[in-house]
Amino acid sequence: MNLISDLLLVFIAGFVASRLFVRLGLPALTGMIAAGILLGPALGDLLSPAIYGIASEIRLLALLLILLKAGLGLDKDKILANGSVAVRLAILPVLIEASVLAASARILLGWEWLYCWLLGWIVCAASPAVIVPLMLQLKSEGWGVDRGIPDLVLSEATVSDAVAITMFGITLAWLGGGASTPGFQLLEIPVQIASGLIVGYIAARILRYLLRETNLTATAMQDTVVTLALGMGVLVGSNYLPYSEYLAIMTMGFILLETEPIVARELRRQTTDLWVMAEILLFVLIGATVSLESVANIGIVGLVIVLLGLIFGKTSGVLLSTTSASFLPKERLFMATGGMAKATVQAAIAGIPLAMGLPLGEEILSIAFVAILFTAPVGSFLTAHLGPRVLERGEVDPTKVTVHEELEIVVAVDSSKAAENALKQAASVARSTGAFLHILHVTAADDLATRYRSIAVPDHFLREYRAMVADIPHDIRVVKGTAAQTIVETADNIGADYIYLGKANRRGLKRVLVGDTANEVINHTEIPVILVDEGNHR
Repeated sequence: MNLISDLLLVFIAGFVASRLFVRLGLPALTGMIAAGILLGPALGDLLSPAIYGIASEIRLLALLLILLKAGLGLDKDKILANGSVAVRLAILPVLIEASVLAASARILLGWEWLYCWLLGWIVCAASPAVIVPLMLQLKSEGWGVDRGIPDLVLSEATVSDAVAITMFGITLAWLGGGASTPGFQLLEIPVQIASGLIVGYIAARILRYLLRETNLTATAMQDTVVTLALGMGVLVGSNYLPYSEYLAIMTMGFILLETEPIVARELRRQTTDLWVMAEILLFVLIGATVSLESVANIGIVGLVIVLLGLIFGKTSGVLLSTTSASFLPKERLFMATGGMAKATVQAAIAGIPLAMGLPLGEEILSIAFVAILFTAPVGSFLTAHLGPRVLERGEVDPTKVTVHEELEIVVAVDSSKAAENALKQAASVARSTGAFLHILHVTAADDLATRYRSIAVPDHFLREYRAMVADIPHDIRVVKGTAAQTIVETADNIGADYIYLGKANRRGLKRVLVGDTANEVINHTEIPVILVDEGNHR
C-alpha cells in the first residue's frame, strides 16, 4: 500500500509543481525536480523505501521510451535535405562537447579517464523534452523555417542523443565489466555499434512480423505493449551478447519507421502519451534521489565543467559544423543555444552508475543534476527570446507544422487479388490506429449511374470489400476517370496520409491497377504510397 500511496503522491506533486513552474515561465521538468526535492529525504522525507526500490526500473522504462521515441522520430528526409551540414551537426558538437567535458573533469577533479568519459557522454546529450516544443513553436510562427534552422536543431538533438547514449552504454559496459586494456576497449566500439545495428534490424523485422502478419494485436495500445516487451527483451539480451542495446532499440524504431510508417507514427503518438506519466516519475525521483550535500560540494566545479562543455564544446562544434554553410553568424549562434538544454537523457541515465554501485556514481549524478538545473531554464529562455530576434520570419507551411489527429488512408481497389490484399493490410492498420479508410474504385464506364445505381449496393466485389471493413470507419467511392490521375486527385482532396495500392500481376486479366499505374501514382504525388502484390508482400 505504501508504494501505491507513494506513486499517487509523486504524480500529484509532480503535476501540480510542473504547472506552477510553467506559469512562472520555467520548464515543467524543473517543477517536477523541485517536487522531488520537497518529497525526498533532503526536506520532507515523505516517500517510503519502496519507491526508491523501483527507481532503477522506472529509469529503465523511461530510457526505453526515450530510445524508441528517438528511433521513431529520426526524419531521414530532413537530414538528407540539409546534406552534410545535418550530418556534421549530429556528430561533431556532441563529440567535441563530450571531449571537453571529459578533459575538464580530468583536470578539475582528477578522475580516471573512463569515469571522465562516462560523465561526458551523460552531460553532452540534448533534451528532447525541452528542445522539441520550443522548435515546433518557432516553426509554427515561421521563425527560421525558410532556412530550415528549427529542423536542423531538431535533427541534431535526436541523432546526437543516439551517439551520446550509444557511447554511454559502451563506456558503462567497460566500467561494469572490468574490461581489460584500452586497446581492446577501443576495438570493442565498432563491434558494439555494428552488432547493435544488426540486432536492432532483426528486432524490427520480428516486430513487424508480430504486428502485421500474426493478427496478434488489434489496437494501437496492444501494438505498443508488444513493442515495449520486445524492447525490454533487447535490453536484457545485451547481458548475454556483446552489442549496444541502446543503439539496437533506436535502430529497431527507425527500421520500423521506414518499413511500417503508419504503425510507427501511431507508436510514436502512444509513446508520447506514455511519456507524460514516465516524465513525472523520472524527474520527481531524480529530485528525491540526488544528494543535495553532494550537489553543494561539487556544485561550483560541476557548473564550471558544464559551462566549459557548452562554450568550448557545444558552441565550437556547431560553429565548426556550419562553417561551409551559408548561415549568418547570428543563426549559427542560435543553433548552439537552441540545442543546449539538458534534462531528459540525463534524468534517465545519470543515476545508472550510482545504482550499479560504481565509484563516483553520486558525483556523476550531482553534476548531471547541476546541468539540468542550469541548462533547462537558461536554454528555454534563450531559445524563446533569441529566436524571434535573430531568425528571419518565413512563410509557414501548415502541412509541416501540424498534422490532423485522425489518419486518412485511401486504398484503391478493383477485382484483383492484389487489391484485396491491399485492402486487408490497410484495414489492419486502420483497426490498430483508428484511421478512416477511403475505399476508391475507378471505373471508365460511360454510364456510371446505370452501372452503379447506388453506392450502398455496389458491384459484387465492392459489397465483399464493404463487409471486410464493416467494423472500421470508412466510405466507398466509385469514380469515373483515369486510374492514376483519379487516385492522386482523390487522395489530395481528402488530405490523405497514405495510399494503398494493389500491384496486380501483369498476367491477370481482371485488373485496373497495373505496375504502370502504380508508378504513375508514385511519380505524381508526395503522399506515401504502399504497394501490396498478389502474394500479400509489400
